[in-house]
Amino acid sequence: MEQTFFRFNSQRMIVMTLSFVICLFSFSPVKAQVDFGVKGGYELTNMEFSAEVANRSNRSGFFVGPTLKISLPVTGVAVDVSGLYSNRDLKVESESFCQQSILLQGDARFSAGIGDALNIFIYLGPQFSFNVGDDILQWLTDNKELKQFTLQETMLSVNMGAGVTFAKHFEGRINYNVPISKTGDFTWSNTAGQMWDNVWHHSKTRTNAWSAAITYYF
Repeated sequence: MEQTFFRFNSQRMIVMTLSFVICLFSFSPVKAQVDFGVKGGYELTNMEFSAEVANRSNRSGFFVGPTLKISLPVTGVAVDVSGLYSNRDLKVESESFCQQSILLQGDARFSAGIGDALNIFIYLGPQFSFNVGDDILQWLTDNKELKQFTLQETMLSVNMGAGVTFAKHFEGRINYNVPISKTGDFTWSNTAGQMWDNVWHHSKTRTNAWSAAITYYF
């Protein structure tokens, strides 16, 4: 029920975001400028559990993919739309695994500067993450505990940050990603002899991330 409810709301958020962008263009008296580019970067993640059940550690990853910068007729106002492949390591206790995702990002950005030579900007917008790799990690500890970490199929978060555009074609930015939905569930159970007990413990997980990205516009 929870996953169905979240999936419905994610689809609703996508429709609302696209509708907002369409409305901006509908009321624009001048044609917007569209720049196509490629974005890539490095990120550092930190997992937070709803209960103190596992050791936490920072993990790294990378992302890459196409991006569009849509400059609106209003001076200094633009919209970024990106589709990225993300690959990052996550660690739950002593177990490490790879999370692979497709990220859909939409940011509203506000910039000021000197023409195309140099611009400084800030931005804010939603991010939708779709898991495309393994979603379940399960292991048995030395203490005969069965443990399992399950990733969400779809996640919603917010990106915010600042950056600089220089020489017209290059852009660098620092980003902080704040999760709105949970990243996954951590569950575990003790064993007695050959029988699993019926008491399963549960903890929700959220993953914050810092990232640095470079974009080249053609």
